[in-house]
Amino acid sequence: MSPSSPSDEALGVYGAVDCGGYVNNFMLAAQALGLATVPQAALAFYSEVVRKHFGLGDDRRVVCGISFGFSDRDHKVNSYRTSRAGIADAVSFIDG
Repeated sequence: MSPSSPSDEALGVYGAVDCGGYVNNFMLAAQALGLATVPQAALAFYSEVVRKHFGLGDDRRVVCGISFGFSDRDHKVNSYRTSRAGIADAVSFIDG
């Protein structure tokens, strides 16, 4: 299943920021209920298909979708981990 996250075109970048907040909270809520999620920004490239399927007007901007369901923790692909930057490489703390 993949809900889409459309935004009103007139909101511009602010609508995209709102969608980001929605996506984040949807994913956290799903995790709290034991569901795995995958955000899919690539759906924006197929916005015409998404608009047609969900009956969205041209005034709606398709930002992304979210696939969700139950993960197979034993499947090999779910054991892959990427490296992460250290906090000092990503954040600047300023005393002030």
